[in-house]
Amino acid sequence: MSETWEALRKKARSTENSIDVKLVSLNKLTASSHGGFDIDEKTVSSRQTSFRTVTTEIEGLIEQLTNINDDMNDVAGAQASASWANNPAIQHTLRRHREILRDYGSEYRRARDNVDQVLQRELLLSSSNENRNPAVNNRARGYDMYLKENDHINSCDRLLDEHLEMAMSTKENVARQGINLRGISNRLHYISKKYPAINNLMQKIKTKKQKNTLILAGVISSCLIFTIFWIMH
Repeated sequence: MSETWEALRKKARSTENSIDVKLVSLNKLTASSHGGFDIDEKTVSSRQTSFRTVTTEIEGLIEQLTNINDDMNDVAGAQASASWANNPAIQHTLRRHREILRDYGSEYRRARDNVDQVLQRELLLSSSNENRNPAVNNRARGYDMYLKENDHINSCDRLLDEHLEMAMSTKENVARQGINLRGISNRLHYISKKYPAINNLMQKIKTKKQKNTLILAGVISSCLIFTIFWIMH
């Protein structure tokens, strides 16, 4: 089963590298924008086609990486009793790949929204290029203000998505810790049955704890009764 883990880890690294390359290509679409009014409509159309192609490829790679992470988690969880699966390095690797996936998802959404806004602005400017006049320029400036406001809204959405992803990651960690604790409890139960002396010791400890609890409850009750009696008299 460790061979399966290694194959999945190599596949995850390869997919992460592919996402990184595609994100660079996506960001280059805005780097080539000069922001002027003399924009050719054919150039904008070509850039929009590239934008749709790259975003589709990145979304497919992110979905693929999500499935690989799920498979890695399933393999490690199914072999929780194996020595290699209990290695802290394995849990660190799982956590690191989830963090990378979350970062890539946030970076993709930020870059996608930014490029989309730039292309929409360029499309507006290119369509009005032949009939340029002060009224058109005013509309362009108004549209630019709208894009900035829209960017603020998208930033809030991205921030909310990041918090939700962090909450989901925390939930996964808590669930994983619960599985580990149940595994420890099962092993202790097995050991207690296999070694009667240990079982007897655990029973004595349990009885002692119950006795201490009863004594403590009795002391607290006596103190409360004495306090009430003293207040009333």
